[in-house]
Amino acid sequence: MATRALKVHGQVAAGAFYGMQPLVIRAYRANVFTADSVSGTTGAITEGGYSLAIKAFQALGSIVLSSAIATDDDYITVIVDGATFNAGGGATTSGAYGALKDALVATVGGAAGNYTIATATSLNSDGTWALS
Repeated sequence: MATRALKVHGQVAAGAFYGMQPLVIRAYRANVFTADSVSGTTGAITEGGYSLAIKAFQALGSIVLSSAIATDDDYITVIVDGATFNAGGGATTSGAYGALKDALVATVGGAAGNYTIATATSLNSDGTWALS
């Protein structure tokens, strides 16, 4: 994903926007965040991992912005409202972002241990997000 500065009136924003507390979350897992597909025969749409992951994030909080589908299908990045996002443990996965891992397992599939979560809560001086 290309990193660009969030700007307001031509100036790099200082970490808050749209009246929300930004929290950037990137979920990694190899080859699962795929695009939707359409059957050439029936026209039926099958949701890919990217759309399913969006549902997982939406179940836990408000999405402000989401990334495009990664060219290698290995990650999805969203900016959520940090004040309302459930960043705690889940029903089966404890620790920070356990609820997100549980939601990804329920929607996209796999095991919670296969997902890596990286976050950022503030901008660097150049206006980019530093995920950790």
